Amino acid sequence: MNNDTIVVSIPNKPDYTSLIRLISSSIGNKMGYNIDEIEDLKVAMGEACILAHGKSSDDSIEIRFEIHKDKLDVSLRWENTDMSEESKEAALGRMIIESLMDEAYYTDEDIRLIKYID
Repeated sequence: MNNDTIVVSIPNKPDYTSLIRLISSSIGNKMGYNIDEIEDLKVAMGEACILAHGKSSDDSIEIRFEIHKDKLDVSLRWENTDMSEESKEAALGRMIIESLMDEAYYTDEDIRLIKYID
């Protein structure tokens, strides 16, 4: 699975968050993350999907999993953004993501998460 890229496009609906959590779990397992790291990845991906749903007015969200020898690099991308102020729930979501992932980056059009292999 080294240097593979997996791209998934989901409808911009919260109903599909569980699908992304499942895919994340499977990829994390194949990469050799332990149970706790896989759970961290699933929770962080769920929060990232919630943030993406709140920011995007587009019909779909693209999730790109880039698998490297030493890390998983995930980006969630969308096009049309909702420039409204960040809610307390969104701020909490960011805090959760940042506590579970090794790196997290946010723009108005994407979220990028990185988890290293110990």
